[in-house]
Amino acid sequence: MTEQNPETLPQNAEGEPISRLEIVGKLRSHLTDIMPDAETLWQQSSPSSVHFRGHLTIDSTHAYSMLRERFATLGYTPLLRSQSGYDVIVAIRHLFRAQRTRPIGNIILLLLTLVTTTLTGAFLEQGEALQQNPMIFFERPSLLLTGIPAALTIMGILGIHELAHYFVARKHGLQSSLPYFIPSPFGIGTFGAIIRIQTPWENSKALFDVGMAGPVAGFLIALPLFFVGLLISPAMPPIPEGVPLGSPLLLRWIEELVYLIRGIPQDHEIYVNAMTFAAWFGLVVTGFNLLPVGQLDGGHVAYAVLGRWARLVGIAVLVLLALLGALVWQGWYVWAGLILFSGWRHPAPLNTLAPLGKTRTIVGVAILVLLILLFTPAPFPI
Repeated sequence: MTEQNPETLPQNAEGEPISRLEIVGKLRSHLTDIMPDAETLWQQSSPSSVHFRGHLTIDSTHAYSMLRERFATLGYTPLLRSQSGYDVIVAIRHLFRAQRTRPIGNIILLLLTLVTTTLTGAFLEQGEALQQNPMIFFERPSLLLTGIPAALTIMGILGIHELAHYFVARKHGLQSSLPYFIPSPFGIGTFGAIIRIQTPWENSKALFDVGMAGPVAGFLIALPLFFVGLLISPAMPPIPEGVPLGSPLLLRWIEELVYLIRGIPQDHEIYVNAMTFAAWFGLVVTGFNLLPVGQLDGGHVAYAVLGRWARLVGIAVLVLLALLGALVWQGWYVWAGLILFSGWRHPAPLNTLAPLGKTRTIVGVAILVLLILLFTPAPFPI
């Protein structure tokens, strides 16, 4: 986002800045067919914003579209709010513009993350052999290629997740960067991927659609990969070296189905390969990301559905994570820290008057159900 330059503010014919009174008059002239009864709230107005109160005569979404275009010629951006039974239009002296970025950084991070996920995938795949011979990759470098399935799995889940955000954001007229993958030398080889929404949310519909698009898209890729991975992973009696993974309710159902399909005895365990672990990781992180708080995707959905009430839900989530961190899995402290660092209070969209609609509200409830099905209190053993 970039600040409006002073030289682009309204000027008269002599090139001198227009007085504040004249600016208010010009802004009011754009409201005659949208808010005929508009009155200026001088006590709430300031040099950087002008407040008008009245009643919209047209749909708020259509009204906002018209105001955005009209106010931009004066260097202002409109906000639509509700206050004490009135519709309020706030004109802020600011224009939001996307910053132009070159994709070279995205490409470099993509390649680095592909390398780190391949390496960690190979370490996971060759874990038993690596314990017996720590020099195995130097003796047989071709074994590094065994990490490719895991790398493509996690990169595919993350990539589809972020591209879904990207394309839905563009559909709503939001300027967005391409995905930034974050490499990691340990774990699954990546800290995830992000995109930068460079312009503010216009309304709750855009907020909801962009927020839910990524998790749903990633889920639809990860779930079948996890199912296939369980079908091809070895099953054997429990071994001391095995590390149990937390199973969310939905994944537990899938495991039981695979046990039935493959006829695996109940005293046997499925030992997942690196690709299946990557799919499991993608599903569990999707569950984390659906938590209804802050800048997480679940936070976007929660604010779109609940508005300001979402802040109370966010507080409850943070308290829950603190309790789970103390009682079940200390990794929740890390997630709570990330949420607090990125901001647990969700900013309001530019137009808060536009209704979300019944269909999106129902989908929001379905997203909550998906969170319950994918959430696990302890994904890894303590």
